[in-house]
Amino acid sequence: MKKNRKVSRHMTVVAQHTAYVAAIMLMAFAMVIVNILSSSSCSQLMKAIGEKERTLARLEDERVRESARWEEMKTPEKLESALNRHGLAMRYPKAAQIVRMKPNGQPFPGQISLAKAEKRANASMTASYRAVKRR
Repeated sequence: MKKNRKVSRHMTVVAQHTAYVAAIMLMAFAMVIVNILSSSSCSQLMKAIGEKERTLARLEDERVRESARWEEMKTPEKLESALNRHGLAMRYPKAAQIVRMKPNGQPFPGQISLAKAEKRANASMTASYRAVKRR
């Protein structure tokens, strides 16, 4: 009987060690699978990031080109040729016609052009008021 107990006890120890080895192998297999999946996911993300970076670089190049074109179109020669092309006869304003504005949209006080504009506005209001009153 003692012999059977040793054999059965020996079998349980072997079975326990086998279970431990199987658990370790299962964990190693699971880690390999997780590593493969995460590696695949990371490579897909890297591809997507690369595509976004290429798109960003392309759009930045396009913005720089358009900015350069716009700056070139704003030169006085180009503006004048565009006005002539469309049949518009325009000149730059005289110094007395320029009104300088503050960032809040109000004109700087004491400008000659501002005083002239206010005087004209008041004169036109008075003229229209007189015309209505005479009727």
